[in-house]
Amino acid sequence: MKDKVLYILIKNYVIFALIIGCTVIILFLLLNYQLEKQLGTLQNLKASEIVREDFKAINSKTIESFGGWVEILDENLQIIYTKGGKNDDVSFYSSKEFTALFFDDSKLPYYSSVSSFLTKKGDTYYCLVKIPKQKLQYKYAFSDENEEYLYIFFKILVLIAVLFFILFFINVYMFSRRIAMKITKPLGQLVKGFEQIASGKYDKRLNYKANFELMQIQDSFNLMSERLDKIEKEKKKLEENKQRMLVDLSHDLRTPITTVQGYIEALQLGIITEESKKEKTLNIIYNKIRIIALLTEDIFELSKLERSDYPFEVTPTDMSEFIRELIVEYYDLFQNKQFIFQYQIPSKNVVIPVNKKLLYRAVSNLISNTLKYNKAGTTVFVSLIEDKNKVYIDIIDNGIGIPKDMVKSIFDAFVRVDSSRTNDGGSGLGLTIAKHIVEKHGGDICLDSKKGKTHFRISLPKPNEV
Repeated sequence: MKDKVLYILIKNYVIFALIIGCTVIILFLLLNYQLEKQLGTLQNLKASEIVREDFKAINSKTIESFGGWVEILDENLQIIYTKGGKNDDVSFYSSKEFTALFFDDSKLPYYSSVSSFLTKKGDTYYCLVKIPKQKLQYKYAFSDENEEYLYIFFKILVLIAVLFFILFFINVYMFSRRIAMKITKPLGQLVKGFEQIASGKYDKRLNYKANFELMQIQDSFNLMSERLDKIEKEKKKLEENKQRMLVDLSHDLRTPITTVQGYIEALQLGIITEESKKEKTLNIIYNKIRIIALLTEDIFELSKLERSDYPFEVTPTDMSEFIRELIVEYYDLFQNKQFIFQYQIPSKNVVIPVNKKLLYRAVSNLISNTLKYNKAGTTVFVSLIEDKNKVYIDIIDNGIGIPKDMVKSIFDAFVRVDSSRTNDGGSGLGLTIAKHIVEKHGGDICLDSKKGKTHFRISLPKPNEV
């Protein structure tokens, strides 16, 4: 899973802070190094560095520049010589006071250091250095008395500060670019994607690598564009189907209407005079008008089923009894046409909610087609089976079959297996209506056909699956 935006920002800010911290530490070390390099380690501040046998020749210039002084003590810890501006009134030290100079100097107002040495006469003396704390901070002290050190210090400090800000802004730029690559770039692709969608290009898909939230947006965008693309294609297909339907409808209506018109004109003009021919002509006119009425009725029924607000009511129905009643109704027709009729229906009740009137029409359309288009001796098998989730109605025959190239389009309006059969009393909408009815029930209808076999299966969901 990709990191979330919050985690990415936290991670980047932590890295940013660590880099800034490391930069500060490195620059501090660089500052210290440059100070030591430019100023050098201040010499002659400790007693051990300045002590000499001829104590009056001791170099105390550096010590005095920091407000300190040098005291020379004899063997009895008496001050016998002072060099520099002494700021206290001590003239001798007890052993305790002398020891405190080394182990308890935190309470003293000055830093001190001591070094013993031998005089020319062989006596042991002590060189004691004292520097006031307020004038010597840490290792260096800067005052009006050491302007050279002050100048060098601030010069190096300014250079370090400039270097710090340069590194700081480079760091900011690099992290801005990093965040831009992870967030701004995908957002830019999203904007372009939405612009293409707005212009009607629904085939646009996004493909970028980003954090969790932006990947979610990408998935949602691709799902949206996929659905819009599907809707647009279905819309175009629907328009094409409607256009084709209008062409087919005009063709199917024109033929019987032209025939009726011709026969009526013949009757009006007295071309047909014999009573037997008149009666035959009237029967032809009646049959053609019946075809027109059937076609009109089917078109009206199909238009109602295609509406989303179609009043569709269902009631719990025993499908075993439903199929039995339908078989009884068609049994004599199968016998008269010399069909071999077989069926398999469960003895128990199989109850699901259906619209009996509409479902009757869907199943009867399939059975009627079997009777209409197959020859005598055809075996027809009707069965009702169920599983845990669905109920299946199978209608199988070993008749002429349906060509493979028509299997996918067989449920479209005005599609006929034999295009020459336009005057057989069928509207060409039976299977289309059956498909819409089954789909209104939340089910599905499919065809498995090959030479010598046609198998229609209606799948209807049980209540727990609806």
